[in-house]
Amino acid sequence: VRIQKIQEIIERDKNRTDLLNHEIMWEKQLKTEKVYNIPLSYLLYNKYNGRILSRTKSLEKQKQEINLETDEGRNLIENLLWESKVDRNKKTLASIKDFGQQKVGIITKDGVIIDGNRRAMLLNKIDRTGYFKAIVLPVTLEENPIEIERLETTYQMGEDEKLRYNPIEKYLKAKQIYDKLTPKLKDTDAIKSIAEWMGETEGEIKKYLDTMAVM
Repeated sequence: VRIQKIQEIIERDKNRTDLLNHEIMWEKQLKTEKVYNIPLSYLLYNKYNGRILSRTKSLEKQKQEINLETDEGRNLIENLLWESKVDRNKKTLASIKDFGQQKVGIITKDGVIIDGNRRAMLLNKIDRTGYFKAIVLPVTLEENPIEIERLETTYQMGEDEKLRYNPIEKYLKAKQIYDKLTPKLKDTDAIKSIAEWMGETEGEIKKYLDTMAVM
C-alpha cells in the first residue's frame, strides 16, 4: 500500500515545476531528482539507522521485537532518536517550527527513510499529519541493499557538517557494511569502500573493525 500511495504522488506531481530538484549520487552517477512532499503517515523509520544502531541491536538481542508497522515500534524508534542527542534535537525542533524542513530527506519507494530519520521524528512531534520533503529512490531496501548502505553511510557519516556519531555506532556500522561487502569483495577492497563511504582513512576503518572484534 505504501508503494502504491507514494507512486501515486510521483505520478501526480512529476511534471510540477514548482517542486525542488536535488542532486544525489546513485549507482555511481550524479542524478538530479525531484523532491516530493510525502505524508509522514506513509513513512517507516529505519531501525538500523547508524545513529541508533547499537540500541536497536541491543534490544533485539534481548528478544524484543521492533515492528515499525505498529505504534509501539514507531514510538520506540522515535524515543531512541530523541534521546540520542537531546540538546541538538531541541534546537533543530525549534528551527523546524520557525522555518520548516530545510534539509531534504531520502526514502525508498516503499517509504523507508534512508536519510532524515531524525528530521522525520521531529516533524512527527510537531504534526503527524504533515509532510516530509524527500527524494524517492526507485528501489525497496531489499532490492539494492549495498547501494542503499553506501548512500546512507555517505550522507550520514561522510559529511563533516553532520551531527557526529558516537564511537560505538561507528564500530557497528563499519562491521555491518563489511559483512555485506566481503561476500563480493576482497578484504582490502571492502575496507577501502567503507573508508570512502564514511569519510575516514583505511587505517581508521581497520581500527573500527579490530575494536568491534574485541568487543
